[in-house]
Amino acid sequence: MSVFIQNSHKSIINSIKYREKDFAVLSIGVMIRVFEGFTYNFIKGTFKFPLFFVLPTVFIDDEETGKMKQLQIDYLINKKSKWVILKVDSNAQLKLITEYCEWFACNGFGSFMFQGENILYDDLYPNVHWNHPTEFPNLNWDKVAELIDIHEVGYTVLTNDNRINSTIKLLNYIPKEYEIDLENCDI
Repeated sequence: MSVFIQNSHKSIINSIKYREKDFAVLSIGVMIRVFEGFTYNFIKGTFKFPLFFVLPTVFIDDEETGKMKQLQIDYLINKKSKWVILKVDSNAQLKLITEYCEWFACNGFGSFMFQGENILYDDLYPNVHWNHPTEFPNLNWDKVAELIDIHEVGYTVLTNDNRINSTIKLLNYIPKEYEIDLENCDI
C-alpha cells in the first residue's frame, strides 16, 4: 500500500464548514490500519507545537486520562458535547495522542488536529451531524493555520500555510519511509 495526495473532492470540501477563501483543501489517502504510526510521523515532520486535538470521549476512560496526566497533557473534557480538547506541546505527548487518533479512526470515529495562534479550548468543540457539515461554531478562523480531519482512510487537510497549500508542496512532507502512489496523486 502507498500514500497519495489529491485535491479534495467537493463532497469532502463541503463536509466541514469553514471560511473557504483562505484555505486550500487537500486529501491524503492512506489506510491508517495498515500504516500505523503515519499520523505521528506526518504531523511531527510538518507542524509545530502547540497543536490542539479534538477527540471523541467514547474511548476516553480513567486509564487514558491517567496516561495524559502522566505526560502532562492539558485537556478539557466536556461530557455533554462528547469531545475532549487536548493541547500537545511535545513529541511524547504527540505520540500518545496520535495513537489515540489512529485507534479511534480504525473504530469509525474521526478526530481533528488544529494548529494556529491564540486558540482557546472552548473554540474547538464541534457540532457533528451526519446530514450537514461539521461546524466549529465558536472558532475564529483567523486564528487557524491548519485543520486536519483524521479518518480511517486518510486525512483532509485544510491549510492556509504556503509551505503545504498544494499537492506538490504537501508531497514534500510525507515521511520518506512511505511509498508515494504517483499515479493516483494530483501533481
